[in-house]
Amino acid sequence: MKFETLNSSHSKQLLDFELENKAWFESFIAPRDADFYSNVGVSKHVAVLEATMRSKSGYSAVLIQNDAIVARANLKDITGDTAYIGYRVAKNMTSQGIASLCVAQLIKVAAQQFSLTTLRAQVLNNNPASERVLHKFAFQAASTQPDFLRLNGQSLACTEFSLRLSELNQQALQAKSSLVSSKVGC
Repeated sequence: MKFETLNSSHSKQLLDFELENKAWFESFIAPRDADFYSNVGVSKHVAVLEATMRSKSGYSAVLIQNDAIVARANLKDITGDTAYIGYRVAKNMTSQGIASLCVAQLIKVAAQQFSLTTLRAQVLNNNPASERVLHKFAFQAASTQPDFLRLNGQSLACTEFSLRLSELNQQALQAKSSLVSSKVGC
């Protein structure tokens, strides 16, 4: 497996990943606009993400196995010393440590490439697996907004988590990253 910075050469793989997992993702989060799901739509999406990387207001990566994207990970809304993290894991790759690998890599990139001190993440209450991953890396619940989103006829709350990187034991992070990497074959 390889963790790579997203670029235009990933567009076809990204479209395949998004189409294959569309129903899975939409069971947890709001759907993307229909025009996203085309070569042109994904190419525009990648171009926007590349622009945010050039401006240092974001970072996007993909995890690739056997020439296919199995996960996406990003830092977004980088402002000062803070950013939000996000990730998407293919349905057939869940429960294999992929989300943990993505979070470990995002923490490393946030600290080393962007000198960030605080990471935040938002998790809808229909996604306890993401909450468990964040707790594994010492993210703490900071606030909850009830009725954050209506999805599939259900009102969902959203909890915002926060991690101060200065409080994260770097040795423990390295150990977790190594353990996760060995489990997923990176």
